[in-house]
Amino acid sequence: MVYLQVCRYWREVALSTSSIWTSCSSAQFWHKVAIVPVMKYWLDRSSPTSPLNLQLRFQPNFPPLYANNIFRLLTTEVKRWRSMSIELDLSLAQEFAALLEERTQDLSQLEELEIHLLPKGVPATISQRILAQIPLLKSLRRCTWVTNGRYSRDHAFRHLRALAVLDDITLFIPSLFDECIVHLTQCISATKVRLYDDTCHYYPLQRKPTFPITTLPQLTFLTLTRYWDALDVLDYFTLPSLEYLKVVTMEDHAAGHNLTILRNFLERSKCPLRSLTIKGEFSDSILINYLLFPSIRSIPEVHITCSYILKMAIKILETYPNAESVFPPIIGWLPNKWLRSPFIGWRNLAIGEKLIYSWTAGKLDLTTDEYILHRYVYRKP
Repeated sequence: MVYLQVCRYWREVALSTSSIWTSCSSAQFWHKVAIVPVMKYWLDRSSPTSPLNLQLRFQPNFPPLYANNIFRLLTTEVKRWRSMSIELDLSLAQEFAALLEERTQDLSQLEELEIHLLPKGVPATISQRILAQIPLLKSLRRCTWVTNGRYSRDHAFRHLRALAVLDDITLFIPSLFDECIVHLTQCISATKVRLYDDTCHYYPLQRKPTFPITTLPQLTFLTLTRYWDALDVLDYFTLPSLEYLKVVTMEDHAAGHNLTILRNFLERSKCPLRSLTIKGEFSDSILINYLLFPSIRSIPEVHITCSYILKMAIKILETYPNAESVFPPIIGWLPNKWLRSPFIGWRNLAIGEKLIYSWTAGKLDLTTDEYILHRYVYRKP
C-alpha cells in the first residue's frame, strides 16, 4: 500500500507485480473500508497460480456475519491456500468445518493452519470435526490451535492422530499435567512443539502419574509454558535431537524448578542443546540453584528472566560467598523486542539488544546508559 502512494511509476510497478499481492489479511485495511471488495481486488492482482497466505480476524466494526462474507470470498481461491490464520465464532466455525470435510482435496497446497476459537459459542462437536480433518490435509505441516476458554478443556486435541502427522505444532489449551504429557507423546514427527497453558490448575500433592519415557527423535525445538510444573514434563521424555528448550513456569513454586529432573533429562537425552531459556517467577534461592547448576555451564546460550531479575542477580553476585569463583561469567541484557523483560545469562548479543551489565571473576561492569540503569537496576520494585 505504501508503494502505491510513492509515485505513478512505483504504483504501476506495484500493481503489475503479482507476488506482492499473495498475502492478505482482513486486519490490514482501514475500518471504514468495504473489506470484501478491497480483498477481492487484492486477490485479483495476484497471479492465478500463486499460493496465498491469508488471515481472517474479527474487527470491532464487523456487522453480523460480515466475516462469513469475507470467508466465502476466500473460499473461491481455496485451491491456492498455502497458509490460513482464522478466528472462528459459531457461524464461521460451522462453515469452516464443512469446507474441510467437503473440499479436502482442494486444500492440497495448505501447509500452515492457525485457528483461534472465539470466547463464545463454538461447541466441542464442531471443534472436534475440524480436528478430525487435520490428518487428511496431506500438505499440512504447521498447525496452531488456540482455544476459547481459559479453564474449559472442551476443545482439546482429542483427535491425537492429528498431532502425529505434523512437523510444527503450537497448542494454547488448558490441560492437566497428564494431558500435557499425552499431547507431547503424540508429536512423533514434529521438529518444533510449543505447548502453552497458564491456567492455575490445582497443584497436586499426590504422586505423579505413571507413564513410560517417550523418545521423540525428531524434536529440535520445544517450548513448555505451565503455571506450576513445566519442568516436570521433561521427566517423561528423551529428546536426543533437542537444540532449543524454553521452559516457562508462571508461579513461584520450588516444585516447578526441580533441577534433578533437568539434569536427568539432559544426561538421558544427550542432546546437542544450544539454547536454554528459563522464564517465570522464582526466588533468590532458585536463581542461585540455576547459576550453580553444573549441567548448565556447557550450554552455549542461557537466558534466565523473572521479575526484577537484574536487581536480584546483582544482589546475589555481590553477597554470595566466593561469588567470583563459584559463578560463571554472566551478562544482563535487554532484548530488541518491545516490552520484553531483561535477561541474565550468556549469549552473543544480537543487533539492537543492549548490554546492561557483565560479571566476570567478581567484577561487575555496568552500562553508561543512565536511563537503562535507572529503569532496570536502580529503581525500586
